Amino acid sequence: MSAARALTFYLPIFLMAVSLLAAIGIGALFFLKRSGEVRANCLYGALLIAGGFTQLHFLLLFSGLTDRYPALEFLPIYFTLWLPVLLFFHVKISLYPGYRFRLGDLKHFIFPFAQLLFFVSLWLVPTFRRPEGRYFYSPFYGGLEQALYLVIWPAYIVFAYQYLRRRRAQLGRKSLPRLLWYLRKLLKGSMLFVIAYAILAVSDFVSYNYLFVDMREQAWYAGAQSLSYTILLVWLSVYGFQVLLWGRRLLRSEAIGEK
Repeated sequence: MSAARALTFYLPIFLMAVSLLAAIGIGALFFLKRSGEVRANCLYGALLIAGGFTQLHFLLLFSGLTDRYPALEFLPIYFTLWLPVLLFFHVKISLYPGYRFRLGDLKHFIFPFAQLLFFVSLWLVPTFRRPEGRYFYSPFYGGLEQALYLVIWPAYIVFAYQYLRRRRAQLGRKSLPRLLWYLRKLLKGSMLFVIAYAILAVSDFVSYNYLFVDMREQAWYAGAQSLSYTILLVWLSVYGFQVLLWGRRLLRSEAIGEK
């Protein structure tokens, strides 16, 4: 086994596998967490589990298993459009525990539910599948879906950050409450890693459509792209682990309450 193959193939596979297991495991624990707002806990748990299953999809593609077993590509485990929405509502409800979901909130879940139904239909009815798998104009699995992903992620992070700033102003404190400090770090870290993923995705689009170079065929690029999402998932998992470890003490010492 060459060193180059170990770095560009086996190392990413190992890191992807570890990150998906960590995300699903930590996410499941959030559904058992009793400190803090239960709905916010469940939303973050759902975020990690959805992120872990999406990583499994990427792992199946990267490892080449979908070439040997094409049906695996259409498993309904691809939740890219769910992730930013779940993060947004986790932050919002953490800041405003008294908030109740309204009919107008359904608009945020139109694309996520449509993406889920899209994959369920492909899995149950094989004749719906396209031979090439992804295709550019698909809003759920293709070029348009990637464009939505790159727009929705930063947008929802900005929306969540606006709620954080408003909550801080309502509290009228000079020092940042610990819960708000944690949420701010969560949003800043997520934005950083989403930007890194966006740079790689845009580079792939430009090189393929204007330079006629398929970056996905380059081993280093495929590894870098897989690791960009892996790092985002690791960040979300590490944050979740910290909240599970110190969350009870954090919330006891500094409950921000609902005004």
